[in-house]
Amino acid sequence: MRATLAVVAVVILCLSVGAGVGAAAHEEPNRTILGIELSADSNATVYYVNSYDLGDNDQRATYESYADNESQRAAFRADAVAELEAAATTGSGEAPWNMSIRNVSVRTYEQDGYGRVEVRAEWVRLAYADERRVIVAQPFRGGYEPDRRVTIHGPEGYQRNRTVPQPFRAQRNSVALNPRTSDFSGFFVEFVDPDAETATATATATATAASESRDGGGGVGLVLRALVVALIPAALAVLAVRRR
Repeated sequence: MRATLAVVAVVILCLSVGAGVGAAAHEEPNRTILGIELSADSNATVYYVNSYDLGDNDQRATYESYADNESQRAAFRADAVAELEAAATTGSGEAPWNMSIRNVSVRTYEQDGYGRVEVRAEWVRLAYADERRVIVAQPFRGGYEPDRRVTIHGPEGYQRNRTVPQPFRAQRNSVALNPRTSDFSGFFVEFVDPDAETATATATATATAASESRDGGGGVGLVLRALVVALIPAALAVLAVRRR
């Protein structure tokens, strides 16, 4: 009996690890990365991180040049902000809304033998969002290819859905992509809320007899209006990923 329980426990553990969200990639100390954490409202928290192996003398010296010098950190922050703002400008030109970068900070810290220089910022309206999904396409589809890996985490409770290009790592709520080895021209990363209701085209029961008579007695107008409302999110999503 104990052996059976042990086997069951191992199976459950394996399944939970395979389906789990996992730690945010920007928190992995050995990664030089652009980490994106999406919110359901279309905004995102962005982490622009350089990582240095403290066991390597040259890399340690580079890290310490940031850790010990406020001017160096300010310069790193300025370079990161310039890149992110240029990307937001690209995204604003491609998507039917304006993107912006705000609330920027910079810090250095050491973790597990690595020194990290991190710029954190809020990216306003990075994604398309509706009541059941969040989609990132721009500015990557429009030509933004950072010189580092990109990780994207969906909003809490959301699940990864369609992803282009093929990620080199994917979990239930995150993807990791490499612009050096993948084509970002068709970039599309979607997360869905599994608990959200799917939009329907069902007419309401509150239609009056007058409106029914105008529709020929069948409520056709109500159905058509409901269909239009249901299709609005899909139309916005198409606009969000359009190319020039």
